[in-house]
Amino acid sequence: MADSTLQAKGNAIYVDTTQDWQTTPALGKLLTFSSGVPAINASTTVPAVAVVLDARTRTAVGTTTYLNSLGILGEMPGPMRGLIDLASVPLFFGDRVMQAASGALTKEVTGSPRVVVGIVTDENGAQPGDLTEITFLTPCYLTY
Repeated sequence: MADSTLQAKGNAIYVDTTQDWQTTPALGKLLTFSSGVPAINASTTVPAVAVVLDARTRTAVGTTTYLNSLGILGEMPGPMRGLIDLASVPLFFGDRVMQAASGALTKEVTGSPRVVVGIVTDENGAQPGDLTEITFLTPCYLTY
């Protein structure tokens, strides 16, 4: 916490210790929260609120602990890594990405309800299955 009477944080990173995101590969996947517990977002129309930045599992003296870093969408100061869905078409710099039902990202398609969550800012673009640089936005629900 910052030295402030408001207790303002200097970043929008949430530390999660409840889930094993390393065994269930979740790096770069989108999340929602239910009663404060994160879950992989399996919806293309319910806006995600975070992305898995780092996932660590540690076992010592028979006790397993988790330390995961989650970035809040639209609140991070710069690009983060996002996972491109295996069913996506190749992406190029500047393409807008939307949520896929797998918790990953896919190229925006018009003509159907969707939640746009970011822009590809990797100069080399991305292929399906890549973990690539995305500038995340506050999720935007589009219906046109």
